[in-house]
Amino acid sequence: MLDFGAEVFQQARKFKVPILDAKYLFVTHSHADHFYPQHLFWRGMNPDQKLPPDRNITGPRFSDLTMLHVYGNSDVCEMLGPRLDKEGVEKYRMTLHQVEYGVEGQAGDIHYMPLEANHRDHECQAVNYVLQRNGRTILYALDTGWFFDHTYELIRKFRYDLVVIEGTFGYGADSAGHFNLDKLERAINLFREDDLLKDSALFCASHICPHFSPVYDEYAPVLEEKGITLSFDGMKVEL
Repeated sequence: MLDFGAEVFQQARKFKVPILDAKYLFVTHSHADHFYPQHLFWRGMNPDQKLPPDRNITGPRFSDLTMLHVYGNSDVCEMLGPRLDKEGVEKYRMTLHQVEYGVEGQAGDIHYMPLEANHRDHECQAVNYVLQRNGRTILYALDTGWFFDHTYELIRKFRYDLVVIEGTFGYGADSAGHFNLDKLERAINLFREDDLLKDSALFCASHICPHFSPVYDEYAPVLEEKGITLSFDGMKVEL
């Protein structure tokens, strides 16, 4: 999974996504629309709880869960770490991994590269991710303003099957920490010039603010003319 916002359970139920089976969670940053850790604490179960539980049991969870590995920057880790340190990894079945910009790692069969995003978290910058699995490569760039030079140098090391990139401000004004339509078009042209997109690659805009963008049916054709796919809730992409 990528990010864990406040509406995650509602969306998972609506689109039949079995999030309780998730093994790896990559968090971009600690802003509440991307990370709502209170929902993760419902994973808690006292280590001495009997299974099946007594009828008078109190607590959020009655069943075993697979271990969830959570990856994020220091701000994300500070939101989870004290609870895990105090009450234990086994209670929540969560393990925390602090990522470092530009330092590659392995999560099961997923190879990941954390990138420094041009979007301020609290004490640090947000994280974008390059993810590789089964010969496919994804760039997930929510949230970010225009790429730092050192970040784009790392982006250029890969060719992508899928780019999911933010388009927050649509027709709105330029922003230091987000993209608008002009930056989206600039980005896809740059990726094409540098041959970063495979032949069948999708370049998808997401994180769309309705205050600065038309409704989907109006905006999608505008982006399509530029080679950009407008994402929507429940969208499925097969790579």
